[in-house]
Amino acid sequence: MQISKTLKSGIIASITVALVACQTAGTPTSTDISSLSSAVKRNPNTASSHINLGAGLASYDRYTEAYNSFSKAILANPKSSQAYYNRGLAAAKLNKKTQALADFDKAIALKPNYDKAFVAKGNILNDLGRATAALNNYNRAIAINLYNPRAHFQIGLILQKSGKHIAAIESFNRAISFSSNVPQIFFARGKSRYILKDYNDAQSDFIIASRLMPNSYDGYINLARASAKVKDWLEAHNAFHNALRRVSDSKEAAIGRANAKKMYNKTHKS
Repeated sequence: MQISKTLKSGIIASITVALVACQTAGTPTSTDISSLSSAVKRNPNTASSHINLGAGLASYDRYTEAYNSFSKAILANPKSSQAYYNRGLAAAKLNKKTQALADFDKAIALKPNYDKAFVAKGNILNDLGRATAALNNYNRAIAINLYNPRAHFQIGLILQKSGKHIAAIESFNRAISFSSNVPQIFFARGKSRYILKDYNDAQSDFIIASRLMPNSYDGYINLARASAKVKDWLEAHNAFHNALRRVSDSKEAAIGRANAKKMYNKTHKS
């Protein structure tokens, strides 16, 4: 359960980032709702002003209002693929999966090379248990843009779930080569490496993941497990300790920390 929460957070984060970053080209990113609302009042018939307000609202998790802003953008410009894409993202956050799929399909119809829309559609299909259809959309995104890290990451997650860890790692490697600061990718690759008993490389991945998401219990507890496997007792102790700081009632972290301390002292006796 903890593993799936961490990986799922990666998908949620990517949706949120996409919403926040949806301003039109050349427009400064802003999350000042007051100024964005004023821009809408000045330009009520301009799609970009509604899109920017929607992005600002989304950055504060105000997804219903963001959805409404993107709907107004569509009314202002029914041919705006960006407005449909962003409304689809907001619909996904509101658990309106059917609406999200319809919006992503419309965005793709308006802009057939919209690789991000294919990834977003794939995410919804995957969430609905339609892994084959999701894979098709991720692969279509890659055919358009080979350097789309989210598509490679999502393919890796599907392969991982089906037990194809070597192939999953290859997908995660490609994702990392295009985006090296996403902790969920390192975490996912670490999980597959751990399952394949490549504990040293798994430890390296969990070190990076825990540094990039320092508040994650999952990151530290998995780092602790991998460190214990390679008998790096100091790293294991510190990781168990950090995990315990984040989930104070974790028996695994408490017992693991005590054991790691014991083993470290044992192996460093003069």
